[in-house]
Amino acid sequence: MMNIIRLTILLIIFLFSFSASASYVNSCLLTGTLLEDPVIMIKSMNRVDNNGEIMANSAYEVSDFELKIWITDTKIAGRADSGCQLPDNKPYELLITLANAYDLTEAKKGDQIKLLHIIKNSSHSPTTEKYILQK
Repeated sequence: MMNIIRLTILLIIFLFSFSASASYVNSCLLTGTLLEDPVIMIKSMNRVDNNGEIMANSAYEVSDFELKIWITDTKIAGRADSGCQLPDNKPYELLITLANAYDLTEAKKGDQIKLLHIIKNSSHSPTTEKYILQK
């Protein structure tokens, strides 16, 4: 009877170890200066049905904002497992594209902006990284 209980406990631990996974999240607030005016790209899109036909009244636009930023400061913003530091404690250049960041339509070279940089990593999925414009 004891052997059955031990075997059952070992089986439960074995199954639980497959469902448990290591993961980390870093949330950092980046502060920087625009090195160039943002480049705004507007794409017109149409929705398509299952047959590949364009749906009536389905037009919409997507705006992407390309940014070239000189990052001068970084701080922990929420959860940060690995910390938030400038590489070698030196400012660096960052090139990113933000979707629908309409607050940047009037931005110019030299303006200071803040970005929330979120990196998520899990043993079950690829690393994801995103930037969110902060006001």
